[in-house]
Amino acid sequence: MLNNKTISVIIPCKNEEAALYSMLSKMPSYVDEVIVVDNNSTDNTSFIAKTLGAKVVLEKRHIDGVGYGFAHQSGIKKATGDILIALDGDDTYPIEKIKDIVNYMDKSGADFVSCSRFPLSNSKAISPTRRLGIKILNLQVSLLYGYKIRDILSGMWAVKRETARKMELKNGEWNFSPEIKLAALTNPNINFSEFHISHDVRLNGLSKQNIWKTGTNHLLYIINRRLTTDSSLKPKTLKKLAYTSIVATSNNLSKIATKVI
Repeated sequence: MLNNKTISVIIPCKNEEAALYSMLSKMPSYVDEVIVVDNNSTDNTSFIAKTLGAKVVLEKRHIDGVGYGFAHQSGIKKATGDILIALDGDDTYPIEKIKDIVNYMDKSGADFVSCSRFPLSNSKAISPTRRLGIKILNLQVSLLYGYKIRDILSGMWAVKRETARKMELKNGEWNFSPEIKLAALTNPNINFSEFHISHDVRLNGLSKQNIWKTGTNHLLYIINRRLTTDSSLKPKTLKKLAYTSIVATSNNLSKIATKVI
């Protein structure tokens, strides 16, 4: 428990036994609940999760072998904490920063916090090709939504449970990542913000994504969402999003500078 709030960590996994052991072994004691959502693993992911005290949820749904979004949706549904923290199961995100993120949510009044990996603290953590792809998608969001987002594809984010339950999240595969951020960003009843984090090198095998296929799908998804789900957004709303972006970025940089000093 932190600041009188219970904390649930949600980890979607598919064949992450090595990374998962490392992650769960260093989970802070203030985390009240760890939910590992096993999406058709063929290794010992579930066994290791149970052995180290996590709740295991089996999620069989997938689209062409990818069930990343379905896993997150199941985790959100099962979580009981006041604050939900999402982490990819590859042990590249800073678990030790959960406390700082929750404190930031309390101080800023944010309902949803996307944890930005940029600027990178370790240039080897993300390949140049992936970095370029993320920059293109960030620019796309900036142009279509008027919000200068810093990391549309971060796999670490925090959200109040009551906020998450009200979000209409439908995407079952990789596009869940931009979907949840855009759903929070465009909802007038959700205070969206970003918080800078470090990002480590993936040490346990290659990513499961086909980066060119996934990147193209992200690009098309964002365009399609802007023309359909978010087609009713008016210029005034976009200007407000842009203003919120500037204020949130300024506040984050000030807090980071204070910690450094």
